[in-house]
Amino acid sequence: MRKWLICFVLWLVGTEAHGQLMQDATSQFKIYEDDDFFNVWGRGTDRAYTSGTGFGYRYMKRKKDTFIDKWLPKAGNDAVNVWEWNAMQMMMTPNDLHNSAYIPTDFYYAAAFFARHELTSYNTVKKYSLHSEVLLGFMGPLAFGKPAQSFAHNLLGDEPPLGWGNQLPNAPLLNYNFTYTRMMWNPNKHLEVMGSFSGQAGTFIDGLGTQTTIRAGWFNPWFGDPDINIGARRIHQVYFFASPNFSVTFYNAILQGGLFRGQSQQFREESALQVTRMNPFIIGMDYGFGFTYRRCSFVYTQKTATAWMSGTGKHSVGNFTFLISLSKRAVPSPSTNK
Repeated sequence: MRKWLICFVLWLVGTEAHGQLMQDATSQFKIYEDDDFFNVWGRGTDRAYTSGTGFGYRYMKRKKDTFIDKWLPKAGNDAVNVWEWNAMQMMMTPNDLHNSAYIPTDFYYAAAFFARHELTSYNTVKKYSLHSEVLLGFMGPLAFGKPAQSFAHNLLGDEPPLGWGNQLPNAPLLNYNFTYTRMMWNPNKHLEVMGSFSGQAGTFIDGLGTQTTIRAGWFNPWFGDPDINIGARRIHQVYFFASPNFSVTFYNAILQGGLFRGQSQQFREESALQVTRMNPFIIGMDYGFGFTYRRCSFVYTQKTATAWMSGTGKHSVGNFTFLISLSKRAVPSPSTNK
């Protein structure tokens, strides 16, 4: 049953267009799924970062910015601004799900649930974008990691996870994340090379990262174009991409425990026994393929990285997001987004 259910899910849904501007789609519904069982090489697992499920709404607007939207950085006065609201649950587990005891040589059981408000601001002339997101949520038993994973495993006929009694304690999550992306090389309309730099700060994750994305195929320009007839000229898009990346993490709540973790006696006892530690330096490679038809898109991404925790080995997670267009109205004038 598991085999056929997974095949059905992969047929039904796909991934977001990997940061590309859809210049003719003013509102879209988004379905997002990370799962380490998804693997293009047939080597799925059920450990470490094991699942991330999210839903979102992307939109362009004509109204003036209010509240926090005023403070999120824009890519110039004539930028094309794409806003987004998302909700997501993510889970971490050790490799041995049969063991109900704490495992000091592996990941903690951990779950988080959070909402994100995002802005991606595209400069279609200078070919760069600014992506900002404000994240607010919580981790611990309140994130319902145990019932969510138990339900999924029961549905698929998998082994039940027995160690959620050892999960990291409840804690608030508040983060600001920022990414700057610029076109580095675009020799023709079938090849693009982008570079990006990112930073994260808050009670969830503190870190820095850099990435290069190489995209080849038949597609619309990543950053759009001042002329929408050029920026959205292709009805069908098919492409492949690869993104080598490097990150430095100073703190990660779902690997180390969140705020107030020291107030939990169980955490104090288990952390005193812990053998593995978070690796601050991570090298990764994301790669995959994408399809777009009109204003809807499918992209599959395989995310592979060196060990997040010492002694746990490298890990790979498959990702898909499905974007469904909800509107056909014209793109708002950039001047209305100031």
